[in-house]
Amino acid sequence: MKFIRVANKSDFDSRRMKSFRILGRPVGVFKAEDGSFHAMEAGCKHQHADLTTGEVRGHAVTCPRHQWRYDLRSGECLQGQPGTLRRHGLKLEGEDIYITLHPLEEQQERHEFNLDDEMDQERQQDISPAHGPLRQDHG
Repeated sequence: MKFIRVANKSDFDSRRMKSFRILGRPVGVFKAEDGSFHAMEAGCKHQHADLTTGEVRGHAVTCPRHQWRYDLRSGECLQGQPGTLRRHGLKLEGEDIYITLHPLEEQQERHEFNLDDEMDQERQQDISPAHGPLRQDHG
């Protein structure tokens, strides 16, 4: 799996969520009440409202528009119509937060079809935060 650096843990000292555009898709990084971090698509399945403008309680994020709730660990909709948000892999290295370039479900598909990392390298230039500059380590 290819991981990219998107943030620093200190970026979440005064916030619980942050949105990024990864390959043109909104992806949210969420900090649960227990301090654990999770990454998943940031658009609610109902009307695609930005979940990073909602509220995190425990291990769930609530959509600000119609209060649909999603489990941060699984992406499963807990309140609202059945549906699951696609999750991204997330790892912490020191103070840095890294997420997978593609959702975990796509990672499996890409692996099954043996798609090149070269394609990822070309498309990696299409990574930007939804709000503010993106710091990225190369190496």
